[in-house]
Amino acid sequence: MSEKARKFRFRKNTVYDALYISDVHYLLRKKIRTHMHKELFKLLDHLKKRGVRFRKVFLVGDIIENWYFSSQRKLVRRYGRKRFNKLFDRLDALTTPMSLKVYLIGNHDSFSYVASLPPKIEQYLRERDYVIKDVYETEKLVVLHGHQGQYGKISWFMNILGVRLLHLLSLVFPSIFTTMENFYRKHFNFDRNETDEEVRRYYGTLRERSNQGHRLLICGHTHQPMADQRLRVINTGDWIESGTFVVEQDGLFLGLKFLSKKKILEMFSFKP
Repeated sequence: MSEKARKFRFRKNTVYDALYISDVHYLLRKKIRTHMHKELFKLLDHLKKRGVRFRKVFLVGDIIENWYFSSQRKLVRRYGRKRFNKLFDRLDALTTPMSLKVYLIGNHDSFSYVASLPPKIEQYLRERDYVIKDVYETEKLVVLHGHQGQYGKISWFMNILGVRLLHLLSLVFPSIFTTMENFYRKHFNFDRNETDEEVRRYYGTLRERSNQGHRLLICGHTHQPMADQRLRVINTGDWIESGTFVVEQDGLFLGLKFLSKKKILEMFSFKP
């Protein structure tokens, strides 16, 4: 595994094995939290222009924001579908007619006590031929969002209960989500693992709950891109702060960071 960043260039008119992207939090307003959605669009447009395609596309959770508002309501509004298409048309343009497209459910994708997608969002994705899963597994690979390493059944229930109460309060205090997000990030940002001990504990729990075994585990959730050969874990990062993603080709997993169309950095290479 290489840790020194170097410039990476996608080959023209090439079909790569897989693309892994997580934590876009699409439709999130910058007043609540900054993001890199315009940069993501630039990357996807750049790949399309170069004729890059992928045999598999994995959307590794928290793609559509659904905690700070109802994504389902946004979808059914006038011009709502057009806003969704703005992202998914770009993603689908990078596939082939035979490509597998997998949507992994993340914690911010769901407003449900059973961690399911809103019905109209699920219908929208299925119309686009996405396979919707909590976990994607093969003999060599496990892909999931990663919130499973943070939430158990009881803590998930309490978390969703809290989010629903905030939605009710937002009817009276519209700015409450901005206030709560700032407070959360300052005092209770449990998604992030700041110390080696926190990293070890979080990924230990995630590996156990996912029944990883000797397989490679790919996740998101923490918004911290990383690859650990010992743990056999790759984190794809995010499109809130990092602008990172993972590409697979011939058994090699490349952690990439988008700075501009002319500057894509290879942060790590990982050979399971």
